[in-house]
Amino acid sequence: MRFILTQTEFIWLMKIDQLPTAKIWLFLPLLFFFTKTIGQEWANSWQGPFSRLSGSDLVAMPNGNFMATGRAIDGYYDGQGFFIPTEADFYLLEINLQGDTVRSIHIRDREPGVLELASVIEMDGDNGFIVAGQLESGNANEDLLVIKTDEDGNLIWEKTFDLGEREDFREIIRTADSGFLLTGYYKDTLNSYTGFAMKIDGLGNQQWQLPLLWPMGKAESASTAVQLVSGELLIGGRGSFSNGATSGGYLLKIDADGGFIGVKEFEEIALVNSIATTSDGNIYLGVYSTLNFITAEFEVMKTDAAGNLIWRKAYPSGGFDSDISIKNTASDDIAFAGTVLTFSENGFDVDDSYAYFGLIDSLGNLLSSIAYEPAESSESLFNIAENTNGCLAAVGASEDTITGAEPQLFCILFQCSGPINAANSAPTQDSRTLQITPNPVSGHFVINLDEAEYSANGKLSVFDSSGRLILLQTTKSRCLEISTAGWPAGMYQVFWETEKGAISGQMFKL
Repeated sequence: MRFILTQTEFIWLMKIDQLPTAKIWLFLPLLFFFTKTIGQEWANSWQGPFSRLSGSDLVAMPNGNFMATGRAIDGYYDGQGFFIPTEADFYLLEINLQGDTVRSIHIRDREPGVLELASVIEMDGDNGFIVAGQLESGNANEDLLVIKTDEDGNLIWEKTFDLGEREDFREIIRTADSGFLLTGYYKDTLNSYTGFAMKIDGLGNQQWQLPLLWPMGKAESASTAVQLVSGELLIGGRGSFSNGATSGGYLLKIDADGGFIGVKEFEEIALVNSIATTSDGNIYLGVYSTLNFITAEFEVMKTDAAGNLIWRKAYPSGGFDSDISIKNTASDDIAFAGTVLTFSENGFDVDDSYAYFGLIDSLGNLLSSIAYEPAESSESLFNIAENTNGCLAAVGASEDTITGAEPQLFCILFQCSGPINAANSAPTQDSRTLQITPNPVSGHFVINLDEAEYSANGKLSVFDSSGRLILLQTTKSRCLEISTAGWPAGMYQVFWETEKGAISGQMFKL
């Protein structure tokens, strides 16, 4: 799971990082060419407990719903028209497949005046949530904050870390050993930005943390990460190369203990913003082609397991394309979502923004695409996720351009591979553990449900350690035998959903 900067934060970061600038022209009227129609199921926005609420990340839940996290912020405008935040809290919102609110969770564990800004979210093994972001206590210096909640949103533990200044998380993934890898950036003592990676266990204890450095190069940000079947970790972002002489995107590989394995430097692109892997071992990168406002386009790169380029293709929307997030689907297609900005005549003020979505195959062919561009509001998308129904959703923020209302959390459901359940809410997740035998397994494993847990309509789903859907099947039986032939060794999460609830368990393939 990952967090992408808002429009204002992105422009601000470009200024403080002294990134390349250029005169921005008024874009020509936007033109879209679609290879085929793609379904948009719904698009909704939600107000929070304070004046502002922006979505930053979301994760698919075992019951088919999505849990979004965001930043609930209160404050006031000063005499110059600048918004001054006075309070900010982590906020969770569970959304079902009809776009309805299942529940909202407002996490307030500090006194007013402390800013807690959620950036990323991930599920843990007992159906709770790990949420990470910034903690600002009023001294103009951020710390990193990580919390764990149970499945009901009750706070279990919290940890703070101080690596430098202006630090934040950009990614969190659950690793095969049931720990978590977090990546992000901080401002170091030399007044430059450094990307970092941090590993914590399920109790929040730091196992290791390191700045991302390599011979003659360093990461300036660490925007995205995945764990490979081998257990190795891939991290992407923006870096400086040849002792600062050049810069661009990078792909860094480390082992499970943080040991350096190798790096690929891509001077031809500006930033690796997201990573997806497929069952054939190939790697897909959602990249910024440039940080120049005039020519930026959505781009995806495909590489082999060693990071060697297979193809690189652009999917221009017609505006300034930013915040690209990609996700591998159950069919091994690649979905991408992002934000398109247009600018006013002076070339510096954002005139409008809208959501854009595309689906490509393994050859980079655009299968379908859609732009969500309502006249009365501006939207930004920051992350995309796929649930067990094959439904693709993205989260971000929406601003009413007619009334000038404060931002709201925004979520859009683009398409589902199967029909959306007409029920108002999905089954409630059960905290019991699914019984799997044998475990560990080398060939077949068997799942048995007690009669009290059984219902005639069941659905089994299995995810690998990277969160990719491996198996999805319906069943009317109480006992299932599953073959793991062709499955790589590693940890798998198993969910059995019935009309009475959803039960989860873990299986390790030898």
